[in-house]
Amino acid sequence: MKKLLIIQQDDAYFLFETIEFLEKNKSSLMDFSLTILVSPESLKIVYAKSHPVITGIIIDPSKIQGHHFDISINLSLNERSWRFHAEVSADKKLGPYTKNGQTFVEDPWSSYLMTLKAKAPFLTFHLQDIYRNILGIKSVSQAKHTRTNIRQIVFGATALHLFSAQEQESLIHELSLSYPNYPLKDISEVDLMSDLSHSLYIGPTTFESLKFCEAGGRGIFLSSSFLGFNLVPYNPGHLYLSSRGGTFKADVLLPFIEKEVGGQINNDIEYSVYSVEHENVFGAFLKSHNTSDENYPFYQAHVVLWNFLLNLFDTNLEITSCNKAQIELLRTQNEVLTKYTRLHDYAMVSIDTIYHESKKELADGGKIEGHLKNLQEIDRVSDQIAQSHSLLRPVLDFYRIRRGQNHGETLTDQSQASFLTYSEEHQALKALGELISVTLRINEVNL
Repeated sequence: MKKLLIIQQDDAYFLFETIEFLEKNKSSLMDFSLTILVSPESLKIVYAKSHPVITGIIIDPSKIQGHHFDISINLSLNERSWRFHAEVSADKKLGPYTKNGQTFVEDPWSSYLMTLKAKAPFLTFHLQDIYRNILGIKSVSQAKHTRTNIRQIVFGATALHLFSAQEQESLIHELSLSYPNYPLKDISEVDLMSDLSHSLYIGPTTFESLKFCEAGGRGIFLSSSFLGFNLVPYNPGHLYLSSRGGTFKADVLLPFIEKEVGGQINNDIEYSVYSVEHENVFGAFLKSHNTSDENYPFYQAHVVLWNFLLNLFDTNLEITSCNKAQIELLRTQNEVLTKYTRLHDYAMVSIDTIYHESKKELADGGKIEGHLKNLQEIDRVSDQIAQSHSLLRPVLDFYRIRRGQNHGETLTDQSQASFLTYSEEHQALKALGELISVTLRINEVNL
């Protein structure tokens, strides 16, 4: 049996999703003897009042010393684990490791995971889908969504600037009148290890609400803006409400919740409504049901783009109907992208010049140096755009990481590898621009 090491030394949220993913995909890992190295602090939080079901979890790195693995996979974002991963004896390594001052992250999905270290406007893919793709498991574990009758309503305290204490108290009072036989509880009063399939949670996305939903409960999550899959459960059937920068009101939420409890669909509400769906073969997706947040069209573009870049998979999504604010944001970002793509043309020329010059018997060092400076300047501009345009940053960060994996021994080898990476990035930038342009064209026709 092959030996597989998984390193997950991040915070409890990341460990929780790793364990959930491994448990749901046990059949795909039956040929492996599994060892999972985790943070003791995270393990204690994840398994508070319970014990691990999955075997092979260890917290002591010294237990790995002297062992050889067929595959070692680092799912951690913290740099301490990168140094440790370099010391692991394995035939194949996936995920980051640091050696001699250089960080190696050779597989594309791990490179994508590393882009999460920067502040992205939303989490495009669910962590469980990211981990699944890093391990190379292409089949999606489709959870069946069975709609059960609600018998208990559970609340999580929402930030007061988003949902005032008076409004929260009013909502709880009105629900107690509507459902006098239903227990109304704070989530701190709920046993998260019990069967919660007949319970409905209302409140923000938190680690506790995540555990609540994985125990079978349904969720209506309240947020001030669209943040993608951050702390959102993987299974379908949950709802995500965004106030789009406004505040939540009890008299608006009450009829929406009552219809959800009654099994009715109700999207006629002033807040943005999203649902967790598994209607696409690539995994979990957040589907918009009414007026969406400003950045939702970019979420759709990222879903399509990344599925193609990382899996060569074509994703067909219905283009959202945009409001004026969304159209203006699309235009602004597209202008920046268009200008940077033109600048990127110069990078391609410089790389090509360096490549051909390096093959000459008498290379012109001054010409090579000049074009290397061009590349440094373009990288500087790329970094500035990434810092100031978060909707474009994941793509720019991803290719910055990929360019750092150039291990050519000669200038010719390095320039050839760089040209291939720059070419791929160039096509990705044009593809993102085209996705934005298509959304703009369709919406401008409908104005």
